[in-house]
Order: sequence, then structure tokens, then C-alpha cells
Amino acid sequence: MNSFNLQASSTEKIILGMGCFWGPDSSFGSLPGVISTVVGYAGGTSSHPTYRKIDDYTETVEITFDPQLLSLESLLHTFWQTHDATKNRFYRERQYISLIVFQNIQQKKIAENIKQIEEKRQGKEIQTEFQVATPFYPAEDYHQKYFLRRFKEATKNVQKLFPDEETFIRSTISARLNGFIRENKSLPEIKEEIKNWDLSEEHLKELQNMILSLKW
Repeated sequence: MNSFNLQASSTEKIILGMGCFWGPDSSFGSLPGVISTVVGYAGGTSSHPTYRKIDDYTETVEITFDPQLLSLESLLHTFWQTHDATKNRFYRERQYISLIVFQNIQQKKIAENIKQIEEKRQGKEIQTEFQVATPFYPAEDYHQKYFLRRFKEATKNVQKLFPDEETFIRSTISARLNGFIRENKSLPEIKEEIKNWDLSEEHLKELQNMILSLKW
């Protein structure tokens, strides 16, 4: 992980589908404890889906997080409280269904417990589909950090920090700024948070200067 990112001694991943993946990318990317987000396709059976040929895949976001800063339980409560998983969403085949792809059985057990809690809270049966460790295919670059990319000059300034497009996409700072555009995070909050990312003094100053220089 690039040195401009939140540092963590251990990480977890989980893949979530909850409709169009642009919104979840910005909302989960804003959460303290989330290290990176990548939008893509999961839950299907064919090889190498694309946006134009999505087949039986679902739009999802792969979330990498620090479990010491953000528990899986808290993340899943947010998941079920920020989309309606009680509806059958097969009007576009499987593209927009509610889906969780786990990395292991322990994650599945935790999710089953949270699902029961949320069903009691909502008073409805949750329709979320569960899958364990099925393949995830990152979406095309133009879908990644979609809201941030609408501000081309700001995006170029952020990209200068990174050696390539993939590193930019998977960076913590791009996740936070993508959330800022959707008003999930404020710039003062971002500037305060990065002080705790265990960055070198040089990188912290460079990141702070970059944020101050952005034009929206």
C-alpha cells in the first residue's frame, strides 16, 4: 500500500452490492477505518465481465478496512441501513441486487447475526444474497472514483501523488475525496484524519498541501 494511505497492521476485505456502485463507493470510502474501495463486478459465473457485457454479475464495491478502527459489524449495519434490501431488485436481472461476498466463513457468521438484528429493527425480511469468496473483477477505470473524476483538474492533482492509475484508484485519499464530493466528508475532517495515518512528516505535509491546492 502506498505511503500516502492509511497504514494498518492487519486488514480485511468484503464485497458489497447495493444498487449502482458509484454511491456505495463514495459513502463507504468516507468511513474512518476504510483503507480503499474499488468498484467492480461480483457474484456471476462467466469470465471477465464488463459494464457493457455484465451477464449475471452484480455491481459491487470491494472494501478494504482496518478491523481495529472499523468493525465488520459496524460496516454491515451501515450496509443494511443505507439501502433497501427488503425489495426484490431483479428488474435489471442481477445487476443491482443486494449482495454480500464474504472472504471467509467467520465473516458470513457475523453477517448472519447482523442480518437478524436488522430484520428485527426494520420489521421486514431482508433479501440480500450471500456468497462466499467468489471472484471480483474491477470495473473500468472511468467508473472508479466516479464523482471525484467529474472534477478533472482536482483529479489530476491527486493523481500526481501516485505512480500509476491503479495505485491512485486504491488510495485512501482518493476514497475520502470521492466521498467529499458527495458531501459524506468535509475537507477539514479529511485534513484532521490524515494526521493519524502514520505518515512521514514529508508525506503528511505534501498531502496537506495538495488538499489545500485543490480547485472544485
